[in-house]
Amino acid sequence: MAAGLNWAALPSVLVVDILSHLSHEDRLKATSTCKRWRNYLFHPSLWKKMHFELCASTRQKTRFLVDRCGRFVREVVIKFNSHSVSDVREASRILSVLEDNKSLQCFTLLPSSCHIEWPDTQFPHIIDRFLDSIETIVRNSRKLQHISLGCVEELLEHSNVLIDLLGRRHAHTLKSLHISTVKEDTENYGLFQVDSRYFQRFMSLKHLSIDFDFLTNNLLESFIDKRKAQLEKLVIHVHGFNSEQEKVTNETWRILKNHSPKLEVTMNFIHSEEGVASMLHILQPSLPLTHFRQFFCTRINTAAINYMKTHYRESLKSVYIMDGLIDGNPNLYYSHTEEDPFVMLAWQCKKLQDLTIVGYEMTDEDVIAISRLRGRDLKSFNMPLCCIVSVDEEEQTVLVGPEYLGEDFIQKVSENMSWDWYPLEDEMLPHAVFYDDADAETAYMKILLNDQTW
Repeated sequence: MAAGLNWAALPSVLVVDILSHLSHEDRLKATSTCKRWRNYLFHPSLWKKMHFELCASTRQKTRFLVDRCGRFVREVVIKFNSHSVSDVREASRILSVLEDNKSLQCFTLLPSSCHIEWPDTQFPHIIDRFLDSIETIVRNSRKLQHISLGCVEELLEHSNVLIDLLGRRHAHTLKSLHISTVKEDTENYGLFQVDSRYFQRFMSLKHLSIDFDFLTNNLLESFIDKRKAQLEKLVIHVHGFNSEQEKVTNETWRILKNHSPKLEVTMNFIHSEEGVASMLHILQPSLPLTHFRQFFCTRINTAAINYMKTHYRESLKSVYIMDGLIDGNPNLYYSHTEEDPFVMLAWQCKKLQDLTIVGYEMTDEDVIAISRLRGRDLKSFNMPLCCIVSVDEEEQTVLVGPEYLGEDFIQKVSENMSWDWYPLEDEMLPHAVFYDDADAETAYMKILLNDQTW
């Protein structure tokens, strides 16, 4: 080695390369050895991705890192409490620093809520500041590949402006776009215009999440082009159902699936009793449904569940249903057939790996039947203990409570699953399952935001 044993004299390219192979802790130790190595600690190539989890205890550290790296980091995740004034203000500050970052490629917001609360009258226009910063980031970055707005409804007020800007600036680089929202009041919300023609510009888009309100034939047809990348992931948030809305035809889904054979569709019904009731108007045989979820929709559409087991037996991988109990008792769902629809779903859907049903009554025999039919294929099977009942066929009565379940009930399910299975205890469930006034967002925001990660 030309430098002999003088590590401080190593060429800069070698120092940076050495540091790139170290963990964050070891990198700090190595750069504390001398001033020259310490200068390379914040080399742009060593800080390609930064995850900011905002809280009071890390605020000083976060501000330091933002000031040092915010103008060259390539991937940024901002996780914050959207009900905390200090967190919201700090998130806005980070966005303002990122405005000057021309190297930014991936940008993700992970708020705790679908609404950003801002009671501070001193700065009344915080949403406008968020929007201005996001638009400036889009305008200044050179090769944006991923953007997620964290399901925040207020940030989509100028969705046309944002999508138009993305199409003009990043048509050939954008691969992942998440502009779906969460609306807690599904009976009364405003619709923002999304012009489907703007999507025709995107040449590389593979992942998209969007509200069902904006899903049209024209929008999906914009991805049916041999010159463009194939769509791989489509997440649809259903809040309401408007019978006058243009219906996406089965022919459009068929052509899209032929063009994008790897496409997986996730449908999330959120606080949408109307949407669940209208599921048979939404689903189409050629829709490649992979993941189905419904959160606090107050009912199960068993006809739609039967439809799924008929048409999605080759695509459906997971079903997640969560609702609140009624006066401490599980809800009932009614089937027009003798067989339980979820037992039939487990039997027919060959790729089903995850099944969660919370808030609805299911008999111990049906739980055992599902475990027997799906067996080792199920990676997760979640049923609350408080929702599993036993039926006394002789006296035609339903017995509620763990004391009425057979002593070998859990053992039978575990043997069928080939792993130790246990029903969910009450303390493992979100508070919204038991209390009407509890915040339901804590039950689903993490799941929905996980759809939008890069």
